[in-house]
Amino acid sequence: MKRITFLPFLLLLVIALSSCEEDKYADWKLLNESWLETHKSDPGFTQTESGLCYKVIHQGYMRKPNSGSNIVVKYSGTLIDGTEFDSNDEYSTNLSGMIDGWIEGIVKMNVGGRYVFYIPASLGYDADGSGDIPPYSTLVFDVTLIDSDDQL
Repeated sequence: MKRITFLPFLLLLVIALSSCEEDKYADWKLLNESWLETHKSDPGFTQTESGLCYKVIHQGYMRKPNSGSNIVVKYSGTLIDGTEFDSNDEYSTNLSGMIDGWIEGIVKMNVGGRYVFYIPASLGYDADGSGDIPPYSTLVFDVTLIDSDDQL
């Protein structure tokens, strides 16, 4: 009598379930990529090599942080449809623990500066998402750098 193994079946099931999760966000991913492609050349925005887009609202006047700085910021974060997922009037953190888009953008700022960032999913939460942020989301942040303990 032949023995039936469940390993191939289990492997197919895992592949099928993971592809269903990706398919669930396929339209959202395309919408976000399309939005970023359309808006990366909005007036006043600059795009970096990594894909981060930023606009200087106010340059600021003091020192710049580095990627390991402790910073204090005021910010609001929205999805491309305008849904706000987070905001804070005085948030203190170490920059090294932030998403790549924040690190890249914040080190361009001077204390007292205000920027708007368009952060592609690859520099944000990518396929994982986070809390109220769906996978593959382009993030829009309005950030004011209140203080930094380091400078370049």
